[in-house]
Amino acid sequence: MKFRALLIALGLFAPGFSFFAAAAETTATEERLARLEAQLARIEARLSATGSADALAPTLKEFADLEHQFGYDGKTPLSVVKVAGAETKLALGGFVQTNFESGPSPDTRFAGLSDRFLVRRARLFVAGAFVEDLSFKIESDFGANSLAAKTGQSGQLTDAYVSWTKLPAVSLRLGQFKTPFGYEQLMADTKIYSIERSLANDKLTLGRQIGAMVYGEVAAKRVSYSLGAYNGTSTNVNTNDNQKYLWVARTAAVVADTKVGDTKLKLTTGANYFTTVDKGTFTGRRYGTGLDAQLVLGASEFQTELLRNDSHPTVGKATAANGWSVLGAYNFTKQWQGIARYETYDSNTATDNTTTNEWTLGVNYLLRGDDLKLSLDYLSGSQPVPTPHGDRVIGRFQLMF
Repeated sequence: MKFRALLIALGLFAPGFSFFAAAAETTATEERLARLEAQLARIEARLSATGSADALAPTLKEFADLEHQFGYDGKTPLSVVKVAGAETKLALGGFVQTNFESGPSPDTRFAGLSDRFLVRRARLFVAGAFVEDLSFKIESDFGANSLAAKTGQSGQLTDAYVSWTKLPAVSLRLGQFKTPFGYEQLMADTKIYSIERSLANDKLTLGRQIGAMVYGEVAAKRVSYSLGAYNGTSTNVNTNDNQKYLWVARTAAVVADTKVGDTKLKLTTGANYFTTVDKGTFTGRRYGTGLDAQLVLGASEFQTELLRNDSHPTVGKATAANGWSVLGAYNFTKQWQGIARYETYDSNTATDNTTTNEWTLGVNYLLRGDDLKLSLDYLSGSQPVPTPHGDRVIGRFQLMF
């Protein structure tokens, strides 16, 4: 009958519930699925019997409740995997960013690249949480994950960590994840206003590393901190080049969060630091410092950041590189957003002709917030002589799921 066909179409009625078999790894889950199977069998039996509308009403209500539970009513999120325990969570998601680029190189990241299409990022993740205040995330990227030229796409691990979050003031994380150095670097790839981060960010931050971190929020969540120790040998490298760890620390504070008339005003600031002793391509001590601030004023937002790296080799002279950027964004409507950024990066402060200055002008069209977004940026950069001035246009379509 049609109700049985509907149940089968919805995936709620199948011998042994094979649709959920992959999730039935515990006794509790198996028992829960068995109860649901028995419940559906009773519903089908009652629907198969001839009865009045009044007699069928309780059965139809029970069926509607099951539709709601599994997310097939069009009102609740679709759930094809249910984990036993009311407080246990499991999520599967990801995002895709596809780019189009045209024009000469505005900075060294685009050197030697022609006009092209690019799968910038294509990520899938699984995340979950347990009643014991433990959570995890595993994420891989199947796109280029780089602006550099690359032949063929290859999957690589981005995040893989476990966190303990029982105490908001003292949480722990172990695995591979972003180091807490650099405000823009810590922003999600799907949330940044410009298509690409600043040149100084890409050159002077540390990215993802394997290690452990303690972090938390204090003072009524107005102050946050992070302190981590890492191998310091880059992403997906599980060895250390010596007996020294890379140490990274960051703190941020909400200075003001109020209204001026009907206009929202929020000011936050941050500072970060790292130190490490390396042995390999570079042998010696490195340390980095950074300061940043963010101001939200109504429909406008401003971000500024200063980063510096100092290198002290075992043999030879010390060198330093620094850079800073200022970005402004304005929301014309809920869907249209304009951005402008000026940045400068000096790869060696001790020598001349090592500075790149760059403008980025862009517009974002938010079809459904950041979940569906179209972006178009114009980059204009002046690099050290004799590299010519370069202007490049980048377009992006972003989809989150």
